[in-house]
Amino acid sequence: MENLLLKKGSDVHQFKAIGIVGRDGIGKTTLCQLMFNKDEVKNNFNPRIWVCMARHPDDDEDEDLKLAIVKRMLRYLGVEEAIVKSICDVKPGLEGLLCALYLQLLGKRYLIVLDDARETDSWYKELDSSLTLDKKWGDSFAYGFPKGSGGRVIVTSRNEDIANMMVGKENIHHLEPMLDTKSCWAIFTDSVDEYLLPTIPSILEELKSEVKQKCGGLPLAAKMMGRAMQEEGERTRS
Repeated sequence: MENLLLKKGSDVHQFKAIGIVGRDGIGKTTLCQLMFNKDEVKNNFNPRIWVCMARHPDDDEDEDLKLAIVKRMLRYLGVEEAIVKSICDVKPGLEGLLCALYLQLLGKRYLIVLDDARETDSWYKELDSSLTLDKKWGDSFAYGFPKGSGGRVIVTSRNEDIANMMVGKENIHHLEPMLDTKSCWAIFTDSVDEYLLPTIPSILEELKSEVKQKCGGLPLAAKMMGRAMQEEGERTRS
């Protein structure tokens, strides 16, 4: 992942869209967060924004999700609410907003994470495409992303078809359940107070077996089991 983001060479200024696909709880968001916050990534990309593709509680329920997402991105890029509103007043719909997004990113080596993509609308397809004379700004999400300054977009999704549509099959990377039971156990113990585990040596092996069986190789499941045990231990001690 890091190599894909920071790849040097003749295509350093080319746009790149990457898809991370896997079942719920497999660690897609965690992986992207680790990359997003690495010092080398911070030093190579500016701006960096994280965009949840699901509807946000603060969104207007009657507003089209496409509009809500692009407005959200502009706000994350530092565009004031009054300016976003004025753009919509002058040119209602997606055209003005996507043009504004493009101008905000133009000439910059940006990194954008589109987390938990779930919409099947073709408006989101082929993020590497550019605006042509026979198209309008609002016709495609892709037109909001400048293509000549080494910008990167990472898409995470549970749905492989959606990710394929957005970034292309050749740019998809799959996350699979962990086969190494030691990794599941390590995630579990990281979520439990270090002073709690030694108090239960009589059931430690049984507990390891249970974690292995119930988490199914999913990091999130192992983490949630650890938190549940931590909470139970705190209640017992209190």
